[in-house]
Amino acid sequence: MTLRRDEWIVLEDLGDYPEGAWMTGTRPLEKRYRAATAVRDVADRGLCDLAPDDVLDGLAIAHSRPEWAARISPLGRTVLTYRALQENPVPTMEPAPAPEGFKVRGTDVDVLRSALAAAEAGTLAGIDAPALRTALAGAVPVSGSRQHTLTTSEEGLAAVVAVLHLESLVRDSSGYHHLLRQLPSSS
Repeated sequence: MTLRRDEWIVLEDLGDYPEGAWMTGTRPLEKRYRAATAVRDVADRGLCDLAPDDVLDGLAIAHSRPEWAARISPLGRTVLTYRALQENPVPTMEPAPAPEGFKVRGTDVDVLRSALAAAEAGTLAGIDAPALRTALAGAVPVSGSRQHTLTTSEEGLAAVVAVLHLESLVRDSSGYHHLLRQLPSSS
């Protein structure tokens, strides 16, 4: 599910703070968003960490304790970086033949190629660039459709899932859910 406008504002504000620094607030409004709700929603997505009571006590100024404190998580920083990279041109790669595997949409192959370029340039942390390159090298167009078949290692699959998860948070979740439907459930 794509982030709402108020969630993006929270994430961007958290991203403005130095690594590990806490942003604090009170209810009901702080800046341009309903802080308590939006921060909790961003935290529920794993994009920030909420401070426990002992940290809130330590952040008190003149006996005035903030009602909440949050700091951006590594995934939150990666999502912000990924969002900023969406304007980059998509690099082209020639797909190589591969045996049967899982299918991704053609538009998702473009997203994966763009993320690979960013990961190889060092601007998209948390993505295993070699594994993603190997997965994309085996992308084979499915005749008569807009899909590609990918056969890859577990690391390559994890890299594909990670990129499509980022895409689902930033723009479009349909490719991520298309992939998840093909994977065995982990129950």
